[in-house]
Amino acid sequence: MSRYTEALLVGLIRIVANCLMLGALFWAMYQASTVPGSGMLTLCSWFFGITVVVWTIAVYLTKWVRRKAGSSTQSFIVLPGSDEPCLVEWKVVGSVKK
Repeated sequence: MSRYTEALLVGLIRIVANCLMLGALFWAMYQASTVPGSGMLTLCSWFFGITVVVWTIAVYLTKWVRRKAGSSTQSFIVLPGSDEPCLVEWKVVGSVKK
C-alpha cells in the first residue's frame, strides 16, 4: 500500500465519521423532540452515545490501515557504484518480537 493510498483511506474514514456524527446530531434532535419533558437529556444521551461509538470505530480503523500499510520513510543515500544520491524508501514490514 502506498503512502497516497494510506492517506486517502484515513481521510475517507474521517469524512465518513464526520458525516455519521452529523447524522447522529439530527437523529438525537429528532429523538429529543419526541420526549417533551427531558429533551436535553435525551439529546445528549443519543448524540454522545452514537458519537463515542463512531469515533471509537474510526480510531481502530485508522490504526488498522496504518498497521496494514507499514511504516515507511524516504531518504537520499549514495548507493555503491553511484556518485549521486538516490531517493530510497525504507519500509518496516514486520516488528521485532521480544
